[in-house]
Amino acid sequence: MKKRMLWFLAVCFAIVLIYSPSLTGAQDTLIPTRFIGKWTEHTAGVKEGATLSITSIDLATGQLKGKWIPPTGAAAGKEFDIIGWVSTVPSPDKQLDHVIAVTFSVSLTTYGSVTSYTGFFKDDTIIVLSQNVRPNSRYEWDHITANEAVFTKNP
Repeated sequence: MKKRMLWFLAVCFAIVLIYSPSLTGAQDTLIPTRFIGKWTEHTAGVKEGATLSITSIDLATGQLKGKWIPPTGAAAGKEFDIIGWVSTVPSPDKQLDHVIAVTFSVSLTTYGSVTSYTGFFKDDTIIVLSQNVRPNSRYEWDHITANEAVFTKNP
């Protein structure tokens, strides 16, 4: 009887491990609906923000793809590829604050710079910290800049 009970518990535990979305890394099936579309960047001190166009999200891997369109400067109106990731698991405790983690990068070849954005999605807003690395600067310490940005989805 003990062996049968242990066997039953082992099978139940295995089923939970196999089918639990929080343990298998399964993504929220609403993620594409929440993310795909055009977003406007809002950064303090910047009059007109860039447009982030998210075109696809692979639910199996969380890979995000799209385009980055700067509003001004030598790259104004040009499209640059973005690639990134989204990730989340259900909260084990309903009292915890829950967000969807997001990160993406763009190589602005017009300037030779690379910008990475890392943050989260919550309440139909993407809030990120950004780091821009530029190849040419007046000072050695000035090649990397950092900012906070908020993206809101365009209607």
